[in-house]
Amino acid sequence: MATVSLQLHSVFRPSVQPYKISWLVYHPQEEVAALEIPVLTIGGTSDSHVSVADAESLHAAHPESELLIIDDMNHVLKTASDEDGKETAYSNPDLPLAYGLM
Repeated sequence: MATVSLQLHSVFRPSVQPYKISWLVYHPQEEVAALEIPVLTIGGTSDSHVSVADAESLHAAHPESELLIIDDMNHVLKTASDEDGKETAYSNPDLPLAYGLM
């Protein structure tokens, strides 16, 4: 196994690699399409982990799903409209959830 850099060790350390690899067999669109329950897909325009296109793709996979895209919301469900705000939103638990989410 290749050596993992210290900066990425918490996410990609050898002990968690089998777990992460086990998820590669799943295809989100197929999993969502198979659901027989109501589905709400929520995305944010400032999410650097999951794009709006990904959210739209999940929505398209389930014909009766609903889609909600929230302007300036990031991956941790906080408002982050600029680069400084994106960093702050990840480290400040006192920030409220993005407007429109609740």
